[in-house]
Amino acid sequence: MAGEITPVLLIEDNTEHVDFLRKLFATPELSHFALATVETLAAGLAWLQTERCALILLDLTLPDSDGLETFLRVFEAAPAAALVVLSGTNDVALAIETVQFGAQDYLVKGRVDNQLLMRAMSYAIERKRAQRALQQAHDDLELRVRERTTALAQTNALLHHEVAERRKAEEATSASNRQLVATLAELQATQEEMIQRERMLALGRMANGIAHDLNNSLAPILGFSELLLMKPETLAALPKARNYLEMIHSAAKSSTRVVRRLREFYRYREPGEVLTPVAMNEVMQLAVALTQPRWKDQALAEGTQIDIRTELVAVPTIQANEAEIREILVSLICNASDAIRERGTITLRTDLRAERLVVTVTDDGVGMTEDVRTRCLEPFFSTKTDRGSGLGLGSVYGVVRRHNGTIDIQSAPDAGTTVTVSFPLQQEAAAPTTPPTPPASPTLRILVVEDEELVREVLEVYLSQDHHIVTTAVNGRDGLEKFRAGTFDLVMTDRSMPEMNGDAFAAAIKNLRPRQPVLLLTGFGDLMNGVGERPPGVDLVVTKPFTFDSLRAAMATVCPK
Repeated sequence: MAGEITPVLLIEDNTEHVDFLRKLFATPELSHFALATVETLAAGLAWLQTERCALILLDLTLPDSDGLETFLRVFEAAPAAALVVLSGTNDVALAIETVQFGAQDYLVKGRVDNQLLMRAMSYAIERKRAQRALQQAHDDLELRVRERTTALAQTNALLHHEVAERRKAEEATSASNRQLVATLAELQATQEEMIQRERMLALGRMANGIAHDLNNSLAPILGFSELLLMKPETLAALPKARNYLEMIHSAAKSSTRVVRRLREFYRYREPGEVLTPVAMNEVMQLAVALTQPRWKDQALAEGTQIDIRTELVAVPTIQANEAEIREILVSLICNASDAIRERGTITLRTDLRAERLVVTVTDDGVGMTEDVRTRCLEPFFSTKTDRGSGLGLGSVYGVVRRHNGTIDIQSAPDAGTTVTVSFPLQQEAAAPTTPPTPPASPTLRILVVEDEELVREVLEVYLSQDHHIVTTAVNGRDGLEKFRAGTFDLVMTDRSMPEMNGDAFAAAIKNLRPRQPVLLLTGFGDLMNGVGERPPGVDLVVTKPFTFDSLRAAMATVCPK
């Protein structure tokens, strides 16, 4: 809120760095943050017992504590505060590890200015607030489900009691009573289905929010790193600088895999999607090799010995997406290895049954309870409290479903697990093609509407590389005014914007000029394309974060030569 002072605690023993940060906090841009400083972990923990702060800036190397233990003790003492790690050049890997344990961000000492510090602190506070809101929403949902289940159980118990009493009192209506019992059974099944549907709908909304925020954050990272990689001379061709940029670029693309896997669960096979002949035995052997660090090296390091056996018979190829088939085999092998304690065996088999190719993955691990077995294909459901996202078997189910396959899971506690997946032998497939890199479009007049400054700048620089004439706007209302004042060959717009969102803006553009090409750039892109959602007025949905090639391909689609 305007005028509100946000308390910040700095735990740092380097006086030069403390003085530097105090000077930054004295600037007008950071005047709404109140900085308190301590030099040791003990002093910081004592301060947190009596004072409240929204954000902690933490040096991991202190006189009385060092490394990950420093972070864990501060995180435990102030779980509600956002936490940003201050990293030296030699402990970036440790800083990244703290982010995995719950830190909102990390900053490298000596590379901080007031703009970067303000953005990092603001983003950290907002991420922490979003995490708390998400957890509260999850808790509220679980409470409502329990309350509704209890009420339904009480209703069922009451109805059963009334049925019993009616049977005793009205012998002449026994036939009607039997019909009532059948009706009650149907009602119970319907109630369970409604509860399941409500849970899945809530999880879908949560996934949408995560995907949107994550993709919007990644868009400028991926965009600027790619631009600097294209022109490394802007950094005087320093090898270390280029190496850092390559790591940023790779990390940004890797982060998008979470969103892609959410899409894989929800989407169906798209018309015209290319399938190729897949030799299942070869893919299975490759999956075994790819997962060897998990089931052998990592397992041995943890004191577990796992043997893998393959019982492969001669089977024909199937028409499939080889990368997706390999992904589900890797996921099943990793799940099986996680289930084995001390010593065990994973057996992989292929077989032919009734014109179907059958793949079986069996382990003699801890197995699953019946409740876990029936829920393990749900998205976000996981028994791995300390690792994993809960997307593994849900993603496997999505891939199998899109290949017109079936999946069956048999398991019991202390009796291991057998996962059986079958695929039809005959599927129509288009001839495989390798899409060429899209050429640059002829010079176009383009209106870019985007409220995020960094994303807007990335788009402007991208498009200028191909000599397009670019006009920018900060929201839908601003974009509509500039559209009325000029003539454009193409309009690009974000979806989530203040004052007028992308959907309303695109519809207004089409009302003014029905044949105007409009691209919608959004972090929701994968999920929207997965379920076939396209708002009125939009010609094509492009997923953030985008690349130079994906942007060119989208432009070539809506603005052919």
